[in-house]
Amino acid sequence: MGDIVNKDIAVIFDFNGTCIFDKKYHEKAWQIYIEELTLNPVADKDTAFWISGKSPKEILEHFLGYELSSSMIEQFAEEKERVYRSLIVKDDVRLAPGLESFLNYLLLAQIPRTICAATYLSNINLYFERYGLDRWFKWEDIVIQGNESDLLHHPHPDMYKAAINRLGFSADKTVVFEDSAPGVKAAYSAGVKHIIAVTGDSWNTNLIKMDGVYAEIKDFTELNPDNF
Repeated sequence: MGDIVNKDIAVIFDFNGTCIFDKKYHEKAWQIYIEELTLNPVADKDTAFWISGKSPKEILEHFLGYELSSSMIEQFAEEKERVYRSLIVKDDVRLAPGLESFLNYLLLAQIPRTICAATYLSNINLYFERYGLDRWFKWEDIVIQGNESDLLHHPHPDMYKAAINRLGFSADKTVVFEDSAPGVKAAYSAGVKHIIAVTGDSWNTNLIKMDGVYAEIKDFTELNPDNF
């Protein structure tokens, strides 16, 4: 890898679908949990149409057939995340290929970095424990959905603005790795003009066409830091 020690940049990572390729585990967790709630199995066609890319509110209200309060959605979604975490542990899901080497390089290069992710605090706790994320990230710098109740979620720019501020950099000096359209929109709306799309296990293959996206990689083995 090239010498980027003196580059005046910061790096922000989305996590799910970017740092770990776990789309199928979220879908499987919803299938298992919905069956627990309704006592009916979820067909593959329903997974494709009513689970993939949908919010917890959309998923739960479709399969349950009635509207839910925000507190109930939060409770049910957290219970689904419990199922998801058990699947991640059972299958020993690892970090995306090449990511650990890239993070070690950023650490050596002293390039500021953090995580900005629409996930739950309980999930981040698991990730820190299983993957030793404290080797590369400071807990106080990360921005996650489950720990930032005052911030609007993607595609609003709030979470990325908070992450940029915590690193003490301007948006135009920040590189973001994202795998979703709402995440790309959020980063771009926060002023980030250097977004790298990670396709990994994503269902969205059109990110390269979006504003702010200047490169696309399948995983971090394809990354050349000199191209920042």
